[in-house]
Amino acid sequence: MLAPANMVNYGNFMHGLLKESFHLNRKVLSEKSMHEPYSFKALVDMSRNAFPGNKNVVHRPRKVDISSVNV
Repeated sequence: MLAPANMVNYGNFMHGLLKESFHLNRKVLSEKSMHEPYSFKALVDMSRNAFPGNKNVVHRPRKVDISSVNV
């Protein structure tokens, strides 16, 4: 699984792939992400380099429920 810092917006990801002439549908991408994570990461990196909008994606921090933590 990719770390949150490596996440890319789906639309920008697909745009980057299309700029590099990779025409893959959602099913192929899903299978590749589950069974070939290193190949999928290579696609993400390639998409990120092809489309500058992929490089500066900022995600809000996830909320963590600390009410169940025993101190």
